[in-house]
Amino acid sequence: MMDQGMERRSFLKTAAIAGAAVAGAGLLGCSGGEEEGSGTGYTWDKEADVVIVGGGGTGLAAAAEASAAGVSVLVLEKGAATGGSTAISGGVIQAAGTAYQKEFTSYQDDTPEQHFQTWMLEGEGLLDEELVKDLAYGAPENIDWLTSLGLKYIAVYGHNHVPYLDKAGYFADRIHVYEGGGAINGGTPQVVALQKAAEGAGAVIEVNAEVTSLIYEAGKGVIGVETASGQKVKANKGVVIATAGIDRNAELAKMLNPQQYWDTQRGVQLTAVTNTGDGILMAMAIGAQISHANGTIDFCGATGNATDNRAPGYAMVFVNAAGKRFVCEDATYAYHYRAIFEQEKMHAGAPTWMVFDADGIQGTPWAGDALAEAVSAGTLIEAAGIDELASKIAVPAVGLASTLTEWNANAATGADPLYGRTLQIVPIVKAPFYAYQNTPFNLGSCGGIKTNVDCQVLNTRGEVIPHLFAGGLVQGGWIGPYYPGSGTAIQGTVHWGRKCGKNAAATEAWV
Repeated sequence: MMDQGMERRSFLKTAAIAGAAVAGAGLLGCSGGEEEGSGTGYTWDKEADVVIVGGGGTGLAAAAEASAAGVSVLVLEKGAATGGSTAISGGVIQAAGTAYQKEFTSYQDDTPEQHFQTWMLEGEGLLDEELVKDLAYGAPENIDWLTSLGLKYIAVYGHNHVPYLDKAGYFADRIHVYEGGGAINGGTPQVVALQKAAEGAGAVIEVNAEVTSLIYEAGKGVIGVETASGQKVKANKGVVIATAGIDRNAELAKMLNPQQYWDTQRGVQLTAVTNTGDGILMAMAIGAQISHANGTIDFCGATGNATDNRAPGYAMVFVNAAGKRFVCEDATYAYHYRAIFEQEKMHAGAPTWMVFDADGIQGTPWAGDALAEAVSAGTLIEAAGIDELASKIAVPAVGLASTLTEWNANAATGADPLYGRTLQIVPIVKAPFYAYQNTPFNLGSCGGIKTNVDCQVLNTRGEVIPHLFAGGLVQGGWIGPYYPGSGTAIQGTVHWGRKCGKNAAATEAWV
């Protein structure tokens, strides 16, 4: 959870935006944010051609490209160090048709077009087609670029299946892993490489430098930013917002993203503590449009269920407050976590559960000596029979018993006609029985500022706000309504960060 000071600051910012919206043209509609006077009338404390707000993966990629274009670049990072959530991520990245995919997988004929179609299907008709296509087609070259910065890719795997995607024929193993990546904090080598490239090309990076507002002037657009210390920083060509999403801002999540709000209330937050939606709020304050602010990157951090298609999965079923199954348990993690959220919302906050038998629990992280400790700690609920387990987890015994009877009958045939599961379709019959309460481990929210394909921020009328760019997880339209598998976010930070940097650098100065 965020500290009280950060939560208070985020709440006040959110309240201010909401108040302005009520007085103006609705939540997302305002034309204000202008300061009197001309851009030349300000007393500027600092100046750069391109000012980048946020020093995570997106901001560093933008800085590397803008600096390489020969313009002056200043990165202002709110936290005490660069990297943001990219640094603490696994660092893996999705792409189709690469030399690495051909080397490490059987998918020899995969293409960016098929990747694009996969992402669109997983977007369930809600995504911006132009953004998604640009991302998929740019993905292979982004991996080549990262390779040129020193990353060495050593493996490629896939995300777990999605029942409706199985029938479309677009799935392939596309998740690229570099040396030193693939686990918690695995994004650090990428951050180091990006920062080295940015600083090597002349970018200046400041930490503990929180930006609190954009300086907007009618007729010019965004001409600079103001920091928490009161400094005004002039941006001759453009400002890039690269501040991630609303991950730790409960008030803003409550307004825009119900599942993310659920996560802030009962989940485990794994994003950078600085991810409080600052960039989204600043953009909204000058009339920016918000897009696709739904969905989250949620998974089971206790088991890693359905995060990697090389893993065998778990011999268990999910049940809701009625003791009934409700989703394909081995579908990719964010797909089934959306269903978990919906079930818990439907049942007034009552939890959902993983249910195992004595054999099934042996394939989990709680096997062996860890089992007694987990039961003692209350992490696992243990019972001698199904009725007792139902009583302990407060679900109807008749519901749980009928669910397991049906599951066991289907398991005898090796099929799951209800939800299309493919892994660990085995009976759950051997006492004792165990239950684990599903708990979302959150890696961020999906959606944010609406942009065009050049990363230019659009206002509520669909018009470009001059000299303002946004990319990565602060940007809406290319990801959601559930996270489409590991490596999507990192590809987005690299792709949109690079485009932000290039396009801001190429913009004609307003001065």
